[in-house]
Amino acid sequence: MRAAPSRQRRSSALVIELAANGMGVTDRQRHFKDRLAALSEDHQRGILRFQRRLVEFKKSGLLLDAQCAIVEEYLLRLGERRRNPANTGNIEDLFCYTLADTRDPIRAFAQALADSVKVVPMDDDATLYPRVRSIRSSESYTKVGDFKHLDAGDKMLVTHTMVAYGDAEMRAAAAELLSISKPGIDSAGIDRELAKMAVQSQHHPSSTFVLARAQGLTIELADLYSQAGYTDQQAKDAQSFYDICAEYQPRWTKDFLAGDIPAGEEWEHWRARYIEARRGLPEELVYQLASDTLTNFLQGTLESGKWTDASVMFGGVTNARDIPPAIARIVNQYIAEHIALHDGPAVDLTLACADTLRPWGIGFENDRAVVLPEGPQKTAALRLQFEAAWARKNMR
Repeated sequence: MRAAPSRQRRSSALVIELAANGMGVTDRQRHFKDRLAALSEDHQRGILRFQRRLVEFKKSGLLLDAQCAIVEEYLLRLGERRRNPANTGNIEDLFCYTLADTRDPIRAFAQALADSVKVVPMDDDATLYPRVRSIRSSESYTKVGDFKHLDAGDKMLVTHTMVAYGDAEMRAAAAELLSISKPGIDSAGIDRELAKMAVQSQHHPSSTFVLARAQGLTIELADLYSQAGYTDQQAKDAQSFYDICAEYQPRWTKDFLAGDIPAGEEWEHWRARYIEARRGLPEELVYQLASDTLTNFLQGTLESGKWTDASVMFGGVTNARDIPPAIARIVNQYIAEHIALHDGPAVDLTLACADTLRPWGIGFENDRAVVLPEGPQKTAALRLQFEAAWARKNMR
């Protein structure tokens, strides 16, 4: 069922109407600047960087004025709702990479939306869409607070994509983008397209770090895939894939954290089933799983401090000088995952990320990330990122 239009959605719709008619641009820009100035400096930097890239897409014809207005409003609302500013660059890279590659604003927005709610702690009352259930007890989880066995950080890792699509305001933004991008689409069509966006966005299998925390948990897919217009067989195949993901053994993550791939009969058996089941997924979901890995070390993500934030929050880092080695370890983890989970060569990631990682003091040798002896050019930026992450951690 579609959410009722919120006050923010009605306001955004007016912006879209004005932009579409070439009216009120100066007032819209002034309003944008006023609201932006009220946000934290971290949010401002991320939003302005994202906005500059939107302007380039508009110039190239990949985005309409009205589509840009929706994304800009969406970014402002993330800041006003106090979402994690360290995540803005990652959703920028997801959106821009997907838009440039697929030329489809809806797929690009689906990628960005899915990773927009990464805050610790999450709201325990936040609704999950789709729902999650245990493969052992068949217990169903409908909101974040139902995960009594997870700590605050793990709740975020396991639920953030479901929370994003369960959020009424964020779904409303997606619905507005659909109505602009697909002229003439009716209410039923918007519901179907929203469900398709949610289908392609459940990407926790792209990370062994998340798979370890989601052990024993699968996603309830039958209703979602039906709403999205997929066949019963497609839903069954996808359910099998996520059920296999729930059997992932957390001890395997120790190998990935060291940049290695596990060995042994049990691992090989699980991986063979995982890869085979992955072949039956919708193409858009397969794309999301792979691109979620490949976009993790592009410029926006690094500039916003996502990995500095993660290293402080989850990696035990207590000094800014330890950030480059921590990021190098994370890169090696993702290279191993790209090989093991996406069945792709290391060069996919090393070529995509070499130029963006170098200023942060990280290079590659023999397809492994290493800390460059000359140190990072971005020393001052790293220090600022560390201080912001440290402050957020100590506010929890």
